Amino acid sequence: MNAASRPSGKTMKAEENDLLTRTDAGTAMGELMREFWMPALLSKELPAPDAPPARVRLLGEDLVAFRDSSGRVGLLDAFCPHRRAELYFGRNEAGGLRCIYHGWKFDAGGRCVDVPTDSCTPAQMQRLSTTAYPTQERGGIVWAWMGKGEPHALPPALAFTLVPGEHTYVSKCLMRCNYLQALEGSIDYSHISFLHKEGETSSDVFGIGDMIRYSDEDGRPTLFAERTDYGLQIGARRDAGADNSYWRVARWLLPCFVIVPTAPGNVSRINLFIPIDDENCWWYRIRWHQDRPLTAAELDSYRDVGEDYAPLVPGSYLPRGSRENDYLQDRALQRRASFTGIRSAQLQDLAVQESQGRVHDRSREKLMPSDMPIAQCRRMLLEAVRSHQSERQLPPSASRPELFGGYASAVTRPRRMTFDEVRSSL
Repeated sequence: MNAASRPSGKTMKAEENDLLTRTDAGTAMGELMREFWMPALLSKELPAPDAPPARVRLLGEDLVAFRDSSGRVGLLDAFCPHRRAELYFGRNEAGGLRCIYHGWKFDAGGRCVDVPTDSCTPAQMQRLSTTAYPTQERGGIVWAWMGKGEPHALPPALAFTLVPGEHTYVSKCLMRCNYLQALEGSIDYSHISFLHKEGETSSDVFGIGDMIRYSDEDGRPTLFAERTDYGLQIGARRDAGADNSYWRVARWLLPCFVIVPTAPGNVSRINLFIPIDDENCWWYRIRWHQDRPLTAAELDSYRDVGEDYAPLVPGSYLPRGSRENDYLQDRALQRRASFTGIRSAQLQDLAVQESQGRVHDRSREKLMPSDMPIAQCRRMLLEAVRSHQSERQLPPSASRPELFGGYASAVTRPRRMTFDEVRSSL
């Protein structure tokens, strides 16, 4: 679908906005998301067997994660079922997590294996078990299944989960906003000509090819979106001289993953926007190379020393830039050399997406043809959540992890080529 042939997008109704943004247990979108494997935390947050546990909040639920003596990861209700003391303070020892209040102990599957204060039969012990969610580790991430019953699929076969660990860099940072506005920022290809515009240089600070150069030269891309079994394939075409066009072809993977276009041979990129609750989400940023380990220089540029990543508060996943300090904006720099005065691309995104409010009210928007991919994404999400709500139907990708594979590309092609021809050439 071509944006140039469409009128302005349709404003979303308030009730539709609520339907897509509410992800707690029992909500329509929350129940749909629980049919997918979701990142719960980074593997490195549980660095070794019997290491201290970690707090997790995911889809509005408070949980605790721990790595038992065998290396298996457990993901349990955050509170002991006895008197609801927080299990985060527990002792991780001898194959289970023991509550410090009365000593009840739970294994990685949530089974109560010891009640030292009372004599219990095996049947009684079974009734004392707590909520536990299946986990698997892939690509430096602990994935969790929070649906009802046994998982009907494996975790998504994303390309970065299939390469050696030294080929991959996995990070996350907190976003103080709903997951949907974070996701929409990642498929908004008009903003690149402005939000990420730099005045001093047109260098490739993102490591993705000629995006800055062509975005500066052509601020009105022609946009395309094609429905697929995994979500949308999105194309943004910009002028690249008399006979050529510059294309960025991305993949939105339903419900909340985006493979970012990069030039062939460059490090690949993917964004995962995972709801913590309705007002906060984790932004997982993954970089990987299919054919080689990441270099020391590449890793350094990701570890808070380059122009791409936001610096973090030491020992946390909280960005140093926030609304409270205006995202470290430098007004003198803005006048002299930077369109925004905000030094890192990640902080630029945080500034505009968090400024929309914790839960953006889409009923107040005035959409334009350049917002077509966002409108299409919303439409597909609404269709998916309504189908699941009314008929328990799931999108194909919920049970087919292989649909999450593939890449996104940024390429220059002859002007005569159509979107379908460009897609076929990648």
